[in-house]
Amino acid sequence: MTEIKKINGAQATEIVKDLRLNDAGQKSMDFAFLMSTIIWAMFIDGRLACIWGVIPPTLMSYQAYLWFYTTDVIKEHQFCLVRHSQMAIDEILEEFPSIVGHATMGADKSIRWLKWLGAEFGPPQGTGLPFRITKQNRELRHG
Repeated sequence: MTEIKKINGAQATEIVKDLRLNDAGQKSMDFAFLMSTIIWAMFIDGRLACIWGVIPPTLMSYQAYLWFYTTDVIKEHQFCLVRHSQMAIDEILEEFPSIVGHATMGADKSIRWLKWLGAEFGPPQGTGLPFRITKQNRELRHG
């Protein structure tokens, strides 16, 4: 059974406490949980598959930075992510007309997923590939 929950930072901290992240990973997660205005967690058969959220640079911003973390559970259930992520992106775009972020160069599945969500990519920046998702991009991609 797939379940997606909108959660707060304290709930997110509790959910990921058993992931055994290294210190840098834990600090990044703690920062993301603290700064995010929207966080979702996807569970499959009660196990955390992924967690994601958005961080606006200011409270008055028209864009937000998308972050995303997956566990090994998602490997077995990628179709669930694809199906449910479109609805989540639509919800984010209601609050923030522009979603930005960086994909890792060579992360072909992530880049393909972002393209499917309507991402347009800029030139590489080191190992990162900046992207932007807007309602207009999504409408052009999905009609």
